Amino acid sequence: MFILRFSFMAAFVAAIVSLPAAAFTPVYVRMPEPMNHPALAAAPDELDRLRAAWKSEGPDRDALKAVVRWADKAMAKPLDFPPRGGQHNQWYQCNACQIGLATIDDTHHKCPKCGKVYTGSPYDDVIFGRRHTAIFSGMRYAAWAYAITGDEKYAAHVRAALLGYAARYNQYPRHDANLKEPPGYGGAHIFEQTLNETQIMAGTIAPAYDLVYSSKSMRPADRRKIESGLIRPLLANAARNKRGISNWQSYHNAAFLAGGIVLHDPAWIDRALNDPKNGFLFQMENSITPDGMWYENSWSYHFYTLTALTETAEYARRFGIDLWSRPLLRKMYTIPAIYRMPDGSLPRLGDATDPMADAAARDNEAAWHATRDPGLAQLLADKPSLESILYGRDTTTTTSATTQPASELLPGAGHAILRGPKPAGLASVLSFGEYGGSHGHLDKNSFVLFGHNSEIGVDPGRARSQAYRLPIHKNWYKSTLSHNTVMVDKTPQKPAAGKSLFFQAGDEFSIAAAENGGSYPGVEHFRTLVQAPEYLLVIDQLESAVRHRYDFLYHNIGTAADCTAALEPGEARDFTGMEYVKNQRVGSSDGAVVVTFTGKNIDTFLTLDAQPGTGILIGDGPAGSVDTRVPMAIFTREGSSASFAAAIEPVPTGGKRRVISVAMKEESGALVVTVTRENGRDTVTIDRNHRVAVKRD
Repeated sequence: MFILRFSFMAAFVAAIVSLPAAAFTPVYVRMPEPMNHPALAAAPDELDRLRAAWKSEGPDRDALKAVVRWADKAMAKPLDFPPRGGQHNQWYQCNACQIGLATIDDTHHKCPKCGKVYTGSPYDDVIFGRRHTAIFSGMRYAAWAYAITGDEKYAAHVRAALLGYAARYNQYPRHDANLKEPPGYGGAHIFEQTLNETQIMAGTIAPAYDLVYSSKSMRPADRRKIESGLIRPLLANAARNKRGISNWQSYHNAAFLAGGIVLHDPAWIDRALNDPKNGFLFQMENSITPDGMWYENSWSYHFYTLTALTETAEYARRFGIDLWSRPLLRKMYTIPAIYRMPDGSLPRLGDATDPMADAAARDNEAAWHATRDPGLAQLLADKPSLESILYGRDTTTTTSATTQPASELLPGAGHAILRGPKPAGLASVLSFGEYGGSHGHLDKNSFVLFGHNSEIGVDPGRARSQAYRLPIHKNWYKSTLSHNTVMVDKTPQKPAAGKSLFFQAGDEFSIAAAENGGSYPGVEHFRTLVQAPEYLLVIDQLESAVRHRYDFLYHNIGTAADCTAALEPGEARDFTGMEYVKNQRVGSSDGAVVVTFTGKNIDTFLTLDAQPGTGILIGDGPAGSVDTRVPMAIFTREGSSASFAAAIEPVPTGGKRRVISVAMKEESGALVVTVTRENGRDTVTIDRNHRVAVKRD
């Protein structure tokens, strides 16, 4: 045994003098000589639990039998390595229809809408990427099947796959996701990005190699070939691409750590943890909000990154390094429970698809084992899995019933969550925080709404087909028009961050107010949400020194939007994103406006205050794809300043609407909004300091 002090340490300590001392405690590694394997994928007691469960009868064995079946299924097919590396799924789209392609075979790919058939690169390469992924998936299952059963046939399969890639890695042309020549720093060989390759290194190559390292199938010459032909060149290629706070760097770090352990090379471990501008410790201080949200403000990327951080923390734990004590790392696992909506989903913020609060079940097993945080209990699976058995968790006693979270302000993440009582059980989220970078959206002061255990007011997230390169991503999914906010002068917002102005949680009314002064230079946007038991009241105050056009935007789950004041056919195409809005009908009104959104089980009524010359457009826009539509409404007002007050009331189909009208006026320097209900009246007062008071009569 010997003790190694990391080589970065002197420069590293000098670089972080201004940061809290606890953030960068010097790390030492005790390197065993020789090192026993497995060293990172599982500890001896964890392997013992897997093997004991395999020899038992009951649910635990059934869970492991599923792993072995997947390994057998993968091994039933010969290893068929693609002729070159894979490509990003963003290319698997019809350029004209902006919709995902359907696979005819490896070299023919058909648009399901217009029927055009695409062939050649990069379309074929997307299929090659899927085949690479399938090989690695089979390798991973086979490695665990060997760990569980001890059967050498599984180790032999892992050996063959690793040697196959070791022989091909440098032979596959280096390429990138943008088809650049020469490829950029992010380019790779097996896949199109260092992101993908380090994800495979951390999650499959290193742990699979670790699990079969000492098997009878693996000879010293095999290890030399795998390490020199695959692991070292893959790590070296990724090391050129320094990404700082990015989720790419999280996977790079996980791969450096895992690779360093199986290579017995502490320099890679040093880089993974202590690189002062890229390492794990750097990211703990710079990539996570104080509330525990990954900085990109998208649940899909929060969970995606969490897997890399989990692997890093777990591999380090088994190697004798404690990373689980980092408070922000712990918060990343528990924060989804705070955002859980009534239907179990999470608000679809940024580049997200359909995230669920318990989406990180595998990662949560590791977090529970390390922390025993009570906030994780409701996010754990209630059935045994490979991970629960590995960690020794009794699934019959650990999980707890899902509890309804309270209203909460999370200023670090930039969200206010409002929750109301049953029967409506309304829940809304106001988003005012940081932009979030490439996976953030131009949506400051936007909101989503849930009620009656259903999604009501919609944020579209991103296309399920990952259409990042196509115009629809920039002009619709990422743009302001597709969100429930206010757009100025028919142009998308500029990247900006707002701030919370007021928050109050109550049993009957919950309130949140935020300011956005950076998205449109010269325009201040103050938005207040007042959530009553039956409806959500949205109040907007917009102020400027010059005249502008202001558009209040709202998108609601349903089959149609109807408004008696908007009956004329419309074809507005004069600003970005409107090309995706279909079934347009337009009109105007000097009085109150009511839009009815008809749904399968829920009908939603939007009641807007009366003001002269309000323009109205209703139609529908894309949701998860161009062909999945969501009804929407746009209300237009003009002036140097403008205001809107809209009550949004979801009602089970066949139920009765309770909101009769919404009125707004100024009184003694305050804004007063009155919501008249069938059996009473609610008065909301917003003073000059944006403090809010509500009275129910």
